[in-house]
Amino acid sequence: MAADSVTGWVSDANCHKAGADHKACAQKCAAKGAALVIVSDDGKVTKIHNADAVKDHIGDKVTAMGKVDGDSIHIDSVKAES
Repeated sequence: MAADSVTGWVSDANCHKAGADHKACAQKCAAKGAALVIVSDDGKVTKIHNADAVKDHIGDKVTAMGKVDGDSIHIDSVKAES
């Protein structure tokens, strides 16, 4: 069975903003304990079950592969997008 994938920006759940210009803010909010999410280019927000999988990618655009369940994903692997 093929894994599901979600492509978007790793951001904080407080702002739901995406893009490189939001990186510093997302990192600051995450450091204060905000949950991490993936925000797609069309604005769809996907919650992350295991945020440790993307902690090194906060503010970056990624493709996350794993199991999507409704509006959330359990990530098995992450690939940075350019």
